[in-house]
Amino acid sequence: RSGVETTSSVVAGSVATVTVSTDGETTLTYFARDLAGNAEPAKTLTIRIDQMAPTVAYSGNAGTYTIDQPIAITCTASDSLSGVASDTCEDVIAPASTIGPGTWTVSAGATDRAGNTGEGTTTFTVLVTYDSLCALTRQLVEESERTPGHANRLGESFCAKLRAAADADARGNEQAKAGALGAYINQ
Repeated sequence: RSGVETTSSVVAGSVATVTVSTDGETTLTYFARDLAGNAEPAKTLTIRIDQMAPTVAYSGNAGTYTIDQPIAITCTASDSLSGVASDTCEDVIAPASTIGPGTWTVSAGATDRAGNTGEGTTTFTVLVTYDSLCALTRQLVEESERTPGHANRLGESFCAKLRAAADADARGNEQAKAGALGAYINQ
């Protein structure tokens, strides 16, 4: 076994029963001795037991993202006993804007070489705020426009409409908010 543990016993007769039930690797050394004291050379048998499920873990999840942020969540399957035979892990590496607003749950499973299965899940939320939509709009305008000065003016024009919508929203003026958002969409 992985830890050092030595147990020996003498069993009379031609059949011996040994019970091994602990996860890990156990090496059984055995030999036979006749009544005259003659012994055969010792033989070994390695027994590997894995009853534990593999783990699937997600890392890098910030939990909440705004629409202008990148998402970089990695998935890892592991099994310390028999090793991972297969898994369905997929990383979530994408701009939040391509995933879209809402709450998203991703899951993956894994099977180890002993046939045990395990799974993992992670959840994240993509939010749209006025500021994050302004930042995303500026990014998209800069990527599409060849003239930096024009891109800056165009981005500012979009963001001005979003600031007007945010101000109207803060005042509780739904009509003014709808008008500013309509102007943003029309532009």
